[in-house]
Formats: sequence, structure tokens, C-alpha cells
Amino acid sequence: MLAEKTKAGELPDVDARLPVTPVLVQPVKSIGHYGGTWRMAMRRGRDHALLIRTIGYENLIRWNPEWTGIVPNIAQSYTVNDNATVYTFKLREGIRWSDGAPFTADDILFWYNDVLLNKDLTEGLDAWRISNGKKFEVEKLGKYEVAFRFDEPQGMFLEYLAAPEGAEATSYPAHYLKPYHIDYNPDANSKARAAGFKDWTQQFYDVFGKPGTIDDKSRWLNPDLPVLNAWLLKGTYTVDEPLEAVRNPYYWKVDPAGQQLPYIDRISYEVVESKADARQVAREGRVDMQVRHMNVFAEEVFDNPQDWPDLTTFEAIDTDNNTAALSLNLNHRDPVLRNIFQNKKFRIALSHALDRKAIIAKALDGKGKPFQVGPRPESPYYNDQLATQYLDYDPAKAKAILDEMGLKVGPDGIRLRPDGKPLSVFLDTVGEKRFEIIKAVAGYWRSVGIDVTARNLERSAFYDMRAVNQHDVSAWGGDGGIAVMLAPIYYFPYTYESLFATRWARWFQSPDDPAAEIPPTAVRRQMDLYHQLTEQGSAEKRKRMMREILQIAADEFMVIGVSLPPVRHGIYRKTMHNIPAVMPAAWSYPTPAPTNPAQYFIR
Repeated sequence: MLAEKTKAGELPDVDARLPVTPVLVQPVKSIGHYGGTWRMAMRRGRDHALLIRTIGYENLIRWNPEWTGIVPNIAQSYTVNDNATVYTFKLREGIRWSDGAPFTADDILFWYNDVLLNKDLTEGLDAWRISNGKKFEVEKLGKYEVAFRFDEPQGMFLEYLAAPEGAEATSYPAHYLKPYHIDYNPDANSKARAAGFKDWTQQFYDVFGKPGTIDDKSRWLNPDLPVLNAWLLKGTYTVDEPLEAVRNPYYWKVDPAGQQLPYIDRISYEVVESKADARQVAREGRVDMQVRHMNVFAEEVFDNPQDWPDLTTFEAIDTDNNTAALSLNLNHRDPVLRNIFQNKKFRIALSHALDRKAIIAKALDGKGKPFQVGPRPESPYYNDQLATQYLDYDPAKAKAILDEMGLKVGPDGIRLRPDGKPLSVFLDTVGEKRFEIIKAVAGYWRSVGIDVTARNLERSAFYDMRAVNQHDVSAWGGDGGIAVMLAPIYYFPYTYESLFATRWARWFQSPDDPAAEIPPTAVRRQMDLYHQLTEQGSAEKRKRMMREILQIAADEFMVIGVSLPPVRHGIYRKTMHNIPAVMPAAWSYPTPAPTNPAQYFIR
């Protein structure tokens, strides 16, 4: 594909397209062959996470494939001072954006000075979650060297930077974006208005997307935006179907033979309505390798390989802490429901009302074991109390607790709130598999007098409701089973994904947020500990603080769990090669990106 363009004079020779010191990628099994199309299925609407996980993970540093450490990436090397306040990165000389323009320290400085610190474009330092709200500066030490300087120790900065959101610092091509920025183009406002925009910031958002995090669908709408990824979108996400991506001629990684990666010429994402539709695409032979959305079908292939001779599976080690983290909205807009939900006794009663073994047998094909929301047994942070308390199926105890709370049973069997209204709630999730779980949960909760309606929402609707605090109870996969420090979203209100207390999470992220609410004392203690933890250079002190956070989570019991997820599987066609036999499955490790899809090949 690229050789023909080079021969025709449309591209420079490959040596001129590579940096001085390319990243050397070791293939899983063998050096590959060029060509072919990698086919996947993505959901219409909010499924940009599939793009991040397959073509969007190129940070200064990244996780190694085993998720046991951090390796250099865009940065050729890095150093950290003794008290974890200065992180220095030496960039690879000669890396180029996908349009051939050089990538240098100036691109990182443009992001920091002209986007992150520009109040017209962002809301300040909180626009980059990786900074954890800490004040920091980025200094250019040379054309290919930058330093991040923090006022206070930031002991986990490397771990944050290796996570998907760490891509922010290396996502802004200054040469492309400066013409849209008022500080570099005095005519930016007039040109923006002539193009139909309110002002220059709106046009900047149009050509780049929303600054702050790569985890936003607006970041995938402009196929002309130069990137550093292995493949380039050739269509507009949410518009073009199928959505396609092609090899980046300036990708800066090679195999042991010195051949430029990626091997695969093209990626094609077939756009469908649902996870079930995605699995049907796979059943019909139009998925070559995929983890996301494939769990049910992958288990079918794993259990009955003779029925699928062209397919095989790999293990996706589930790092979630639960199949369904049940989050009552402790910040509910209705003060009566808020008071009920915030009563720990109510949460204990709901937990005892669940026959988890029956749910596992019926909704999860008998796979897994009863488990609350806590670090997995494989984690060094495993807390037995957090994992196992209130698991006994005891509907009589559940009813007794609810009676003790004064929630009387009405003539129709539904309990009444203190204001005399029926105790009715919506229990929401996304996806058929989890919907089967929550339908069972709803049945058990109804049996003790709670009027529960289970809903399987479209992903965008699910998140939109939670962004404005219009939700009752949420069920989602429990991230943070292994990446406990990186993803503590179910252990205390950490981000918008802490669905049990989004208003308290807003206070943690930004106390001045008008939608924020001050948390209770125990939760503030957790937040204080986490702030201290991130400032610690000592790994042992960080571990000690994290364990205290988890113990408070156990004592407060803010989220209810159903079961511990078993090992999952992904699928791939036998024509796909260099797929690892085992890989973690997580958002913090954006599966399968750290396994280097650029070294996958088709034969």
C-alpha cells in the first residue's frame, strides 16, 4: 500500500519517514506480512472507546503488554526526581504527525500554554484529570525535551500518564491548530463567524474536539486532524458507515527486521445498533479480531470450537471487580429518596435480598461467585470484609431491616416512603447481558417491597441522565478490581463514573463546581487520603493509604455487588496472527491497545 505511493513519488522513502530511533516492537510470535483489512463491529452512537482501544493509544509512555510495568513510547526515555515533583521526558527525534509535519516539544507546549491554560478553551487545570487537580508547569528544555514540574509531589503521575487519558499531552498538532487559535491568528474570530461559528473557540472545537480527555466522541469527528496513531480515520465517526482507517505512512515504530509498522493496511468498523448486532456480525464471519461486545459469542466459540472452525479465542483476564456494581444515587435530587439511599441499613437490606447464586446460575451461565464491589482476590489490596460482607441470601432479614426503618408495606405489597408515596425506583444499565442480571435483581428487590423497574438504556441516554443527576440506581461493570489506585471509582466518589455519588465526586474534582456537594466526613477522609497518596513518592506509603481508603469503603458499604467476573474471552479468525494468548481486559489498560495491534498481521 505505502510502497506503491513511495514508488510513485507521493511519499518520501521510508527512512525519511521514520524517527532517528524508532520504537522497536517485538512481535508476539513472528515477523508479519503487509496487507489486509482488520474488520470489527462498533455500535452506533457512543462507542468511541473502541477507537481508543484499537487506534488511539499513543502516549509519552504506555503499559507493557503484560500490564506489569511502564515502557517509553513517544518519549524515548524519562527521569523522575527524588520527591516526585519533576518528570523529564526526552522525545524521539524525528517523529512526525500523520501529515508529515515534525512532532516536537513545541506541540506539547502548545497543548499546555495555549489550550490547557486558555480559559476560553478549558476550565483550567481540572480539564486534564491526569494532573489530579495539582498545579503544574510544563517547561521546554530543548527541541525534544520537556519537564513537568509539580508544586507538590505527584507520586502516581507515570501511572496516570500511561492510562488512556494520558494521550492528551501528545494529541495537539500545533501547526494544524494554530490558524484556528486567536493567539496565533488575529482573524480567527472573523473567519470562524464567516464559517458559521459563534467565535474562534467553537471552530476550534469543531476541528479538534473537546479539550480535556480523549474519552469524548467529539475527538473523533475530524478525519483531517493529524495524529500519531498507527492508523488514520478516513471517515467521520458517527457519520460514515462503515468507518474506515488506513495505515499512517509516518508511523514511528518498526519490527526487528526494521520494517515500518503497522502491517495491516486498513481497519473497517461495521456500524450496528447493539451489542447483539455486533455479535451477529461476528457470527456471519465479518469480525477478524475483537474483545469489546464479543463476550457472549466468544464464550460460545470457546465452549464449542468445533462449530466455529475458522475462529479461535484468547483469554481476556477480567480486571473488573463485579459483573454488576449496583449504585444507589446517594446524591438523589429527591430528598426523600436521598435520605433512604444514604441509610446504610437500606443498602444492607437490598444486599441480603439478593439470591446471588441463583442470579449467577440463570443470568451468567453459572460462571462466577457471589462477591461485593472490592478488589479482586488476585489483588494485593483484597479486603475480605469489602468483598464478602452482607452476601447471605436472607429475605427475612432484609424485610426486618426495612420494617425497622419504618418503610411500611402498602396494600399492594409495595413499601411506602416516609411521605406516603410508593417506594419506586428505576434500575438502569446498558447491554443485554447486564440487563439479564438487573431484571433478576429487580425481582428480588420487589419481593421485599421495593417497586423496581429495570431498564436497558442506550449508552448515550444512560450517561446523559447521570451527567445531570437524573438517575435512581445504576448497574455497571466494576472497574478497579486490579487497577485499584488508578480506578478507585467504586471505593469513593472519584469521577463522574462514580455513579453512586456524582455530586460528591464533583466536589472531589472541583469544590467550586456549582453542581458539587460537600461529602460526609468519612468520604472526605477517603478523599484526603487519596490526595495524600498521589503526593507520595513512597510506594509503601501509597499502599498503606489505599488500604485505609478501602477499609472506609468497607465500613460505609456504598455500592452493592453481585458476582466476581470469571475469565472472559475475545475472538479472532485463524488468518489473524500475533494475537497474544492472554491479555488483561480493562479500561485503564485499554484492551487490546497495549498488546501493540500494529504488529498484528493477516495471512
